[in-house]
Amino acid sequence: MPSLPHKSLLTAIAAAALLAGCGGGSSSPESGSTDTLMSSHAVAALSTSQLQSLLATRYAGQTAAQQLIGAPQCGVQVDKFVYATVGGEGETTDASGALMLPTGAGTQCQGPRPIVVYAHGTAIDRAEDMSAINDPTNPAYASSTRVALIFAAHGYIVVAPNYAGYDVSTLPYHPYLNEAQQSQDMLDSLSAARQLLLQPGSPVSDNGKLFVTGYSEGGYVSMATLQALDAQGRPATAGAAMSGPYAMLALGDEIFLGHPNVGGTAYLPLLANSYAHLRHGSIDPSQLFSSRYPKADTLFPGTTDFSGFASLVANGDIPASALFQSQAAAPGAPGFSTSAYPSLASLPEGAPLYGAGFDASDYLVGTAFRAAYVADVDAHPDGGAPVDGSAPDLAGTPPAVAADPQLLLRQDLKANDLRNYTPSMPLLLCGGHGDPEVLWNQGAGLMTAMLRGKEASDPSLRFVTLDLDTSSGSAGTYVQYGLSPAVDSAMQAMASQVQAAFTGYQAAVDSALGPALGLEAYHTDERPYCTVEARSLFDQF
Repeated sequence: MPSLPHKSLLTAIAAAALLAGCGGGSSSPESGSTDTLMSSHAVAALSTSQLQSLLATRYAGQTAAQQLIGAPQCGVQVDKFVYATVGGEGETTDASGALMLPTGAGTQCQGPRPIVVYAHGTAIDRAEDMSAINDPTNPAYASSTRVALIFAAHGYIVVAPNYAGYDVSTLPYHPYLNEAQQSQDMLDSLSAARQLLLQPGSPVSDNGKLFVTGYSEGGYVSMATLQALDAQGRPATAGAAMSGPYAMLALGDEIFLGHPNVGGTAYLPLLANSYAHLRHGSIDPSQLFSSRYPKADTLFPGTTDFSGFASLVANGDIPASALFQSQAAAPGAPGFSTSAYPSLASLPEGAPLYGAGFDASDYLVGTAFRAAYVADVDAHPDGGAPVDGSAPDLAGTPPAVAADPQLLLRQDLKANDLRNYTPSMPLLLCGGHGDPEVLWNQGAGLMTAMLRGKEASDPSLRFVTLDLDTSSGSAGTYVQYGLSPAVDSAMQAMASQVQAAFTGYQAAVDSALGPALGLEAYHTDERPYCTVEARSLFDQF
C-alpha cells in the first residue's frame, strides 16, 4: 500500500501555509486554547446514494451489519484540518484530522447538530488519515468510512483526529497510550473543529451536545478524554469506550506473566517508543528488546500498515508473534534454562497465542528484562492479573491496583492506567470476551468491576457494559447501572441485535478461515457492532 514518509518541519509548515488559503485559523494557535486551527481544506462530498453504495460495498455479505447501520439519512461533507497540539513530553507540535458534516434537506441533516469525537484504533502506518474517505488504499479507509456511515450519515457531526505522529504531523513518534497527551490531542482537535464550524458556509452548527467514543487504542483514548473533560468541569453528554486497554498495568502484567496477545509484536514497540517520551522518567527501549531486535521501537509508525506486516517479518525486522523466549527443551538446546530463570519456567505459554507467543531463538523481549518484570509483579502484584495465571475475580470486591511497582515500565503503565476514573456521564463499555488483542478481563471486564464497586458510594453513576460474544453457550454480558428504564430498554433491544449479528458473523469467519485466522480477525470484526451500540446510546441523549 502507498505510504506517506515523515515530512520535515519546513515541508509541513509550507503545506500548512498553502492550506491556510482554503480556510485557516490563527497564525499562532496554541494547544489547550480555543484557537488551535492551523489550516483546512475540503476533501469530499458524498450523497446519500453514494453512501448507500458504500455501505453495500464495505459490508458486502454482512446483511445484518448493513441493517444495523441503516440506510444513510444524510449526505456527508468531509474536510481535512491541521491543528496545534503537544507531544508526549509537552513539546509543541501539530496533527491533522477529519471533520465530517451531515448534509441534505432532512431535519437531522441541517441546523444545530450534536458532535461525536471519534478516536481511531492502533495504526502502524504513518499515512493514517481519517479524511481519506475516498481512498481505499489509505490505512484509515475502513475506520473513516465506518464512522461516516454510522454517525455522520445519521445526523452527527464527526471530529476524527489522526493523532500526533501520523499523516502530516511533524512529531517523529506517536504518543501511544499516553493518557495526558492523547486526551489533550483529542481536545485540541475538537477546538479546531469548532472553529471550522463557525466559518461561513458550514451546512450545520454545534448544538452543544458532545459525545466521545473510539475503538481499541481509541477506546482507551476516548476514556482518557472523558476523564480530562470531567477534570475540567465540562463533561461530555455521554461516552462509549470500545475494546480499549483501560487497565494498562493489569494488561501488561497479564501479558508478561505468560499470556501474549495477538498483535503484541507491533503494539509493544509502539508503546516503548511512546514511553521513551514521557514527561517524567522514561523507559530506555534498548533495555526492553532482545539483541536480535534492538531497534524495534523505531519501526512504528512507519511506512507499512498491518497488511504489510509480513514483509517486516520476512525482512527480519520484527518477529511474527513471539514476544518472549521459550524454555529450552533440553540442556544445551535453544531457549532459556530453568536454572537461570526459575520464575519464568513456572509460567504458562498460555492463551490466546500459546506457543505462537514464544520462540526459543526468535523473540522480541529480552529474557532478562522479562524476568525483572515478573520479579516486580511477584513483589508488587496487581489484582487484575493474578500471579498464578488465573482469571481475576471480577464478581466480588474489585481487584486492587498494584500499590508500589518499582520497575520503571510498570510505573509508566500504572501512571497511564484508567481504573480509578469514575465517569460523570452515561458510559458504554463494549467488546467481546474472546478478544485476543485487548483482553476482556483486563479491559471492559476489569473496568466494569471497578465501576460496580462504586455503585453504593456514587448514586449518580450511569454505565452499561456489553459483551458481544454469545458463542459456545455464553449469554454474553449486558450489565447496567443507573440508566433510566427507557434508555435501558433501548440499549437492551439493540444489544440483543448486535450480539446475534456479531456472533453469527464471527462463526462464519471462523468456518471460512479456520480458527487461527478467525482469532486474528475477531478484534477487527467487533468494530461495527460496538459502534452501532454506541450510536444507540447517543441517540437517547
